[in-house]
Amino acid sequence: MNIYLTFDYELYFGERTGTAKHCILNPTQLLKEVADKHNIKLVQFVDVGYIIKLEEYKSKYPELEEDYKLITNQVKQLYIEGHDIQLHIHPHWEDSFYRDGKWHIIAKRYKLSDFGDENIERIVATYKQKLESLTAPDSIFAFRAGGWCIQPFEKFKSAFLKNNITVDSSVFRNGKYSSEQYSYDFTNAPDLSSWNFDNDPCKSEEGPFKEIPISSIKNSPLFYWKLFLLGRINPYEHKPLGDGVPIAAPGMRKKLLTQYTQNTVSVDGYNAALLSKALRQYKDKNELVIIGHPKSLTRFGLKALDRFISENKNKHQFTTFQKERNK
Repeated sequence: MNIYLTFDYELYFGERTGTAKHCILNPTQLLKEVADKHNIKLVQFVDVGYIIKLEEYKSKYPELEEDYKLITNQVKQLYIEGHDIQLHIHPHWEDSFYRDGKWHIIAKRYKLSDFGDENIERIVATYKQKLESLTAPDSIFAFRAGGWCIQPFEKFKSAFLKNNITVDSSVFRNGKYSSEQYSYDFTNAPDLSSWNFDNDPCKSEEGPFKEIPISSIKNSPLFYWKLFLLGRINPYEHKPLGDGVPIAAPGMRKKLLTQYTQNTVSVDGYNAALLSKALRQYKDKNELVIIGHPKSLTRFGLKALDRFISENKNKHQFTTFQKERNK
């Protein structure tokens, strides 16, 4: 089985975004140390809008100039060392700004589909170009939508084709959520390791694109009660390393605590305790795609990931999208 360890390289987007140091730089370094220990490579979906905003403001704010230097240097170094760098777009950076020592996140246009066709094409083209200035020409071909908001895909199709974005990894089977700011519905996604598609990433058909979905797992309310309890009993092990807060997701906590839900297979926090269970559930599949966020990494999760890799690196292939493309 191919196992992909994928991470969304980004800040928080709530009232407190957190710092580059604690949300991105330090936890990514810890992840890299685990990967280096086992001689495997990670996939980093880099939130390029943040880097572009840092570049815009760095001449005015010395602290942002330092963040820009550290972030871009880390992305460059990850790429040089063979880690896979791919495109992650949170387009609300188009409207957000920095003032009085903090980022002000304007999330009215949180989804790429909230923008007009010309803006979508501009965003995809300029964000990809910026990321490839840190990696190499034609190295960016895979995409993960911010907030998993890959629908309606028809709005992105032209921009993706023009920019040679041919792989998506935003869908997770049976995932569904809707709020004022963002939404996704993957309840019709096929039960496959990957598939080709044309206009709908949840429909397997002949087309120029390939969906490599994030693996999903069904969790009981008891799991989340335990998660919240552990966070209070042992915050040192279970508190996220990031120093921000998430964007509001109205109704999500109540849903998690009161009913069974379909969620991503993740290394974030206590979710990492389910990695082996997920691997068993996917034993008949060709691929297991695990998601994580450096900002949401915990000491518990880091140790669980280390054990998971150690137990499985000789049984399965830890790989990246770039490695599979080059075969």
